[in-house]
Amino acid sequence: MSALAVFLAAVGLFCGPGSAPAATYYVDQTLGNDAWTGQAEKPGGDNGPWKTLTRASTNYVAGDRLLLKCGETWNEELHPKGNGTPAQPIFIGAYGEGQKPVIDRQDDKQDLFGIHLMDQEGFKIVGLEFNRCMTGIYGEYSDGCPTKKFIWIEDCYFHDSLLYQHYENYPTRKIGLGICFFSHECHNQIVLADVTVKDCVFRRLASGFWTNSPDNFNKNASFIYNFGNLTFEGCLFEEGYQWQLGIRGVDKGAVRNCVTHDIGRGFKAFNGVAGAMFFRCKNWVFEDSEWGFIDLGQGSWDGEAFDFEGNCDNMTMRNCLFHDTDGPGFLLCCYASCPQPNTGIHMEKCVLNGKAKRPIKLPRCEIVNTTDWNESLWKDCRFYLSEGEALMRVMDPEKDKKSKFVNCLVKNLSDACSTPNLAARATASASSAAAGHEASKANDKKADTRWQATAAADQWLQLDFGSAITINEFKLKEDPSSSITRYVIQCWDEKEARWVGCFNGRTIGAGFMAPIISRTARKARVLIMTTTSGNPGLAEFEAYNDTTGGLQITPLGQVVKGPAKK
Repeated sequence: MSALAVFLAAVGLFCGPGSAPAATYYVDQTLGNDAWTGQAEKPGGDNGPWKTLTRASTNYVAGDRLLLKCGETWNEELHPKGNGTPAQPIFIGAYGEGQKPVIDRQDDKQDLFGIHLMDQEGFKIVGLEFNRCMTGIYGEYSDGCPTKKFIWIEDCYFHDSLLYQHYENYPTRKIGLGICFFSHECHNQIVLADVTVKDCVFRRLASGFWTNSPDNFNKNASFIYNFGNLTFEGCLFEEGYQWQLGIRGVDKGAVRNCVTHDIGRGFKAFNGVAGAMFFRCKNWVFEDSEWGFIDLGQGSWDGEAFDFEGNCDNMTMRNCLFHDTDGPGFLLCCYASCPQPNTGIHMEKCVLNGKAKRPIKLPRCEIVNTTDWNESLWKDCRFYLSEGEALMRVMDPEKDKKSKFVNCLVKNLSDACSTPNLAARATASASSAAAGHEASKANDKKADTRWQATAAADQWLQLDFGSAITINEFKLKEDPSSSITRYVIQCWDEKEARWVGCFNGRTIGAGFMAPIISRTARKARVLIMTTTSGNPGLAEFEAYNDTTGGLQITPLGQVVKGPAKK
């Protein structure tokens, strides 16, 4: 190899004999022409952007960039060929100004993809929108495929694919998904590793993200892992039907700073609704994430915030919030999908306020444990029990009890917010305020006064406490004239100088208690995104640091009558 070739290889511009250096290609649905080279943003001679994704479905080399024009829409499948590397991925993104480029397949009832990968690796996909695709991004890996590495998906929007049918024979695809990675491998072999999904939004999908294989419903396929090292960071899953994370057969992963909200409403599932369902997975960490408002819809099963379905080992959850569920807050399951119990489930500093509005074959409870064979440790967690609700129920009791509770606070939901209201001494401000309905009317301890915004959407009410305080509960009281349907409570992160969400809500009404993972902050606010009609109004916005009134429990999770021992 010449000295020049050595230098080019070092900087990633030489790919070996017969390979072309990395290049950038453009696609413009309006002004493009498939007869052009694709290597210029604007037309000039025979040079200029391509028009179609069909033309763009060609061979690429490591480091190539394929850019779609902002504001343009394609009803085509993009099937890029070739492979990148983690250091030099094939980049698929956007150029220009305006809205994200959209791949809109126009009919989610047809088996149509947005982007299709086959036995490929080394891709980074950023800043695209996928609408009405049965599957937005579909990657499939053949039986015997050697391990492929690195798929990165960031700042993408997947929405409006709600087709739902019996899918036991998947990959005969019958369900709307944002992203799916499917392995045809039936042995314990990793076919794809090092996948990151960051800052993506999944909205109005039957399910958001799946890993799947032919052993989806095979109870005898325990301990088969076809995927490795899967990370979710900063993602929102909202208004979906079934499991927004349906994760199967993954060795090592993480879910950090993600929110799953408003799942199952108006829907009937043949095999249950949950915010997330993990099956046959091991070595995962879940941190600073939230699952809330999980609905049984039109008579579906389950309705829990989170489900370890079976054969899940060494799974740790820290600082996670589970709330407002029709079923239990949490399900520890085996038998339904496989006979293998879950082991090494560690729940640390988590908060459960499921409310269990409707039971599933058991009395209402925060935790359903199908068998004492499931091994779980609940440490430094807080539980809020609604009237008539138990902490945990076991469907199949065994002599050997493998669930333990250490230093947990269990209290009746009705006893929440029983310490002094910290908002009473805070300074209130707002994005807007109608005359006579200033922000200060929402922390004056008077139910007959209110803060009223002058616009309907994206309005906020803020409390400034003057110095950093610890908060673990909020209470909202809505004015009768108001009809809030979506909001988020946020705390100010001084170190990062930004607002951080700590509770995602739907309706409020006359009074709503919102527990959060305990935070220390100088400021808090409620950001109101939507109303049914009119402008939002709050009679009170209260904040508390309440650690009182706990019920005594045994190490096995049995609630003892009477208050907790000091």
